[in-house]
Amino acid sequence: MIAAIKSILQKIDEIREKKITLPPQQNAIFFNPTLNADEISLFEEQLNVKLPDDFKCFLSEIGNGGFGPGYGLIPLGTETIIDPRIPVGNPDIFDTEKDFAYVSAWNYEPLRHAIEDGSSDKDKLMEYYFSVERITGAIRVCDWGGGGLSLLVVKGREYGKVWSDYRGDFGGIFPETLSDEDLGHLSFLQWYEAWLDEIVLEVSLEKRRFW
Repeated sequence: MIAAIKSILQKIDEIREKKITLPPQQNAIFFNPTLNADEISLFEEQLNVKLPDDFKCFLSEIGNGGFGPGYGLIPLGTETIIDPRIPVGNPDIFDTEKDFAYVSAWNYEPLRHAIEDGSSDKDKLMEYYFSVERITGAIRVCDWGGGGLSLLVVKGREYGKVWSDYRGDFGGIFPETLSDEDLGHLSFLQWYEAWLDEIVLEVSLEKRRFW
């Protein structure tokens, strides 16, 4: 794990030193202050969860939110357990005490059929599809825009893995992987470093898997 942190820091330094162009959503390499063990433990106690060790290592060695995928990493705190897409008045708090439900990509075919057919059940199916109950056992680590979120699983069989939630554009919920050929589900540090690799290699935006 320490080797992964060192590798990440080296790549961040390389991006700075070579002045490599940052993703469109990022205008600077910036991290919030790190958290100590007591601060992390307090959050875990409040939510009754145990955060993955590699994520805690990132928080304590690199920073609590900042430069990262999408619009940047979200600092550990209240915002990590709120779904910003849920309309005011509806439940929007992640239930971190229930298991994350998925081990493979999920979408909801009944809703697609209802939309295509103009079914009267559409509203009820939409309520089910977009409920925060679909993403129990996870916290929010970044927003991609357009209704897309990245989630870190903190309970269940996919513990420690990063998943994407693109229900905002009816794309469903799916695990982050390195490629369509390498389908191993990525841990937090693997996911973050894969994002950095595309920046370091100056992969064109249209070909990036991680923006």
